[in-house]
Amino acid sequence: MLKSDHPFEIALQQHDASGACAHCHRAAVENATPQKIRLLLTVLGLVLLFAGVECAVGFFSHSLALQAEAGHMVADGLALGLALGAAWLTRRAALGTASRQLETIAALANGLGLVAIALGVGWEAVERLQSPPSEILSVPMMVTAGFGLGINSLNAALLHDSSHQDLNLRGAFLHVIADAVSSVGVIVAAIAVWALDWLWADGAVSLLVSVLILVGAVPLIRESSAALLSEWRSPRPGLHGSAGSCSQGTDRGGETS
Repeated sequence: MLKSDHPFEIALQQHDASGACAHCHRAAVENATPQKIRLLLTVLGLVLLFAGVECAVGFFSHSLALQAEAGHMVADGLALGLALGAAWLTRRAALGTASRQLETIAALANGLGLVAIALGVGWEAVERLQSPPSEILSVPMMVTAGFGLGINSLNAALLHDSSHQDLNLRGAFLHVIADAVSSVGVIVAAIAVWALDWLWADGAVSLLVSVLILVGAVPLIRESSAALLSEWRSPRPGLHGSAGSCSQGTDRGGETS
């Protein structure tokens, strides 16, 4: 291809190159977003499905630690749902001011829900430590927690590669890692109950899980609250700016005509 030294043709070639780069970037984003949505849907389905299994087995085996882990997974499912909603809004190209505010309010509600779950589990854990149950079925507890560790490890493997480039997926990845750590704690408690008859271990691990939930909720509440205050205090050019620009454009059009 021959290159021209004419300034106009050089500028035209640079414009075509920048336009092609922008088109490639836009195409890459559009191709990546459906993949991210499918990935989050897969992880969310696995998390919520097994949270139901853990809750049922927790009631059956009288294990508060397993019930707390189920609550932790449900809470993380809500966080994954927020990540999925953000990815869907990106796909729909609807990330305006109202969409961002709704997403931030949802994140704040998610954080407050996490605090409520953590306080409820912690209260039950303290009562369980003061008066341990007469019986805990350690084998179903151990088997279910082992499957939970496998599910959480699978989810972490699915999210790991994409978590380095995407902050949204990184948050989901960290939630899944917290679930895996909780599963390990439940397995340790089940072994302690089975081998040493330490019924108090169930309440101790439940208290640990509640602390993990609370630690994860505090940054979410702080960041979402700061984002909401920043959006509410900032000037909103919205209608005035667009109207002004339109009127200016009309005036210029009139002057030109």
